[in-house]
Amino acid sequence: MSEPTPGSAGEAARAASSATSGAGSSGVSGAGSGAGSGAGSSGVSRGSASPGAAPRPTISSLTSLTSLSAPAPARRKPGKPTEPPPTVWRPTQRAARLLTAAICALIPAVAFGAWWCVPLAAVPLLMLTAHGGSHPKRVRAEVDVPERRCFEGETLIATIRLAADGAAGWTRQEYLPPRSRDDHEAGTSTPSGIRLESLELTGSVITVKLLVPRWGRWALGAVAIDVHDTAGLRLTSLHADLGEVEAFPVPAPDDTTLAPIRFPDRFGEHSARTPGEGVEFIQVRPYVFGDRQRRINWSATTRRRELQVNTFEAERAAEAVVVVDALSDLPQPPDPDNDRPRSTLDTAVRGAAGLAQAYLTAHDRIGLVTLSGRVQWLTPGSGNAHLYRIAQTVMDLRKDFTYETGGLSRLPTRVLPRGALVYVFSPLLDPGVVEAISDLSDRGHPLVVIDVLAHEPAPATAAKPDHLDALALRLWRLDRQAVRFVLGELGVPVVTWDGLDPLDLALAPLRQAPLAGRAR
Repeated sequence: MSEPTPGSAGEAARAASSATSGAGSSGVSGAGSGAGSGAGSSGVSRGSASPGAAPRPTISSLTSLTSLSAPAPARRKPGKPTEPPPTVWRPTQRAARLLTAAICALIPAVAFGAWWCVPLAAVPLLMLTAHGGSHPKRVRAEVDVPERRCFEGETLIATIRLAADGAAGWTRQEYLPPRSRDDHEAGTSTPSGIRLESLELTGSVITVKLLVPRWGRWALGAVAIDVHDTAGLRLTSLHADLGEVEAFPVPAPDDTTLAPIRFPDRFGEHSARTPGEGVEFIQVRPYVFGDRQRRINWSATTRRRELQVNTFEAERAAEAVVVVDALSDLPQPPDPDNDRPRSTLDTAVRGAAGLAQAYLTAHDRIGLVTLSGRVQWLTPGSGNAHLYRIAQTVMDLRKDFTYETGGLSRLPTRVLPRGALVYVFSPLLDPGVVEAISDLSDRGHPLVVIDVLAHEPAPATAAKPDHLDALALRLWRLDRQAVRFVLGELGVPVVTWDGLDPLDLALAPLRQAPLAGRAR
């Protein structure tokens, strides 16, 4: 299976997700529900619908609230239908300025007898009272995000439809990005994986285009909406929450599937070294009662003057388990050909997805184990839907900041079948991961460690590196060499992969011979 393009990948993800939990979802937000800080009174730019830059679109011709707020027929109960609460209106900055001007003109007239200031106060008072403006009693926003699952790098489109039971004035909207997740212990902050591309208002529909550049489960943020009355003297605020999205990682290009020496007793496409039903010829042997007649080799039978039959290699399915180390995550240099963010965890997850895709394409079975705050696993399986189950298992790795080691020894046997080939994607920075690899080697599993930290650390300061930086870099290199030496003593091959080249190139040297586990 080739690497999915953003368009085709999104269609495949949406087709797979429609049979489980459904991709489309919608949310409804009422007026005055916690949006007091988002609209009207702040000096923040309001997106593409600012007054003065373009004609102010009104919402006087919207669908009535009765049709939108009526409950579904299946859930209708006897009695009055539920209605949204009345909208809370408050003065705008324009009304506050007019009232302030009137008070400033009346204070000299009352305090000092300067009655000539009274006509100055009459103008703003007349503007406040002559045209009070009309406004609806209830206003609400209906959020619709058709696709809740996509691949990283795709663009999502969310629509917000405003509805009111009367005429209103213009609207203003502002996108509120989701908050960054802070790791207080490490002193770092994980930026949001959502970027705003456009925010447009057309009639009564607000269209929000969001780019999802990184895999993971991300909050889409919210949109703060101000709805003014026809005179612009009162406003109400709406808070439209866009919900969450699941962005699947794009699998790394990989067509290489390594084979162990021993295969499980399952029919597949790999040629095992044991005799059985297959197409790969091994040798000719004497006939034994019960052999099939079509396996008789008549040429050898004629030469040896006794029945000879052909022996073939059995065809078996391979079983593999991918272990993703999420205990450490370091940023990596960007890819010049792709603007997706890169880190050691990104490289490991994309490589694991590419490896899983290659094994599932070959009709093999593959499982997943993640080492993060807690050890999570997915039992080996097959089929196209299993790829999306693997992707969903790694969604919450960025949200887990707890720490736990030594969990591989407690995994059930069905998670790590006997003789299963184990791939470990890790930057090899945590001692607990090295201990886990040693434990897997002692259990007799054939292992392949893929080092995703392919770049040396840069100096922490922007100044010219001094002798201390050179000494620190030398110690870091010695520590890396020591870790590789320990793994080499265990008979575990270690390959380096930076995520820029296809994974096939890193695994190509290991295809010369089947991988054998450590003798128990």
